[in-house]
Amino acid sequence: MATAEVYTQEGWAAWMEAAAVFQAAVTAEAAQEPKQDRAKLEQAAKKAVLHPEPDVE
Repeated sequence: MATAEVYTQEGWAAWMEAAAVFQAAVTAEAAQEPKQDRAKLEQAAKKAVLHPEPDVE
């Protein structure tokens, strides 16, 4: 959606904020005990969002 129009700082502001919030959350989660590999945690979160498992009932 952000790339559908010409770049403007205002147009991307919400996306940049969401990215910062996501990065902070990954960093905080990785620091919890037991400590986790931050890169692997970020990769797993992105995979879960981009390729969710189908609902099995």
